Amino acid sequence: MHRPSAFRTLAASLAASLATVLALTAAPAVAGEVVDAATAVEAAVAAGDFDAWQKANADLLAKAWAQPGLHFNHLVLVTAPAAGYGVYDVRPDSIYAQGEPILVYAEPEGYGFGTLATGQMEIAFGIDLKVLDPGGAVLVEMPDFLNIKFQSWQPAHEFVANLSVSMGSAPPGDYQLEFTFRDLHGGQNSSFTTNVSVK
Repeated sequence: MHRPSAFRTLAASLAASLATVLALTAAPAVAGEVVDAATAVEAAVAAGDFDAWQKANADLLAKAWAQPGLHFNHLVLVTAPAAGYGVYDVRPDSIYAQGEPILVYAEPEGYGFGTLATGQMEIAFGIDLKVLDPGGAVLVEMPDFLNIKFQSWQPAHEFVANLSVSMGSAPPGDYQLEFTFRDLHGGQNSSFTTNVSVK
């Protein structure tokens, strides 16, 4: 199918995106398949083939997405659970009253996808939690603190995890919360630490 006007409008922004992708994938070990996918996108644009562009662009996004492995984009303390991806209110500090819930907004990226019998794609994480003192000594360890699953008909690249922790009657002091995300479909783990204080 040939859609010249919309296609030409898209091509300008696509060129800038391709330049960014190529710059971020300069390592020889990973550049091959990403560069090949980007070249297929450019060829589709040059040919004015919108259908080929859609297919090649999806392939490029999938390959570029997987290269860095599981990591995190935004990690913030929030005042309430996020209503959706990028929809949150940042907490002004990390100081909590005893027993007050600690809410963390996390955007994992680079995770894998599973395919269900229905044909839907699934994102799935097992999340472990450790509470540490300021020196890094483990005070509490909670394997499988939380399990998250999300299904959609297309690969979802905008995913948010709302994390809620109660420190109960923990004495006043400074603590570190270490969350480890286990990617159940991608076979990879990644951790981050959030510092909080109980007053």
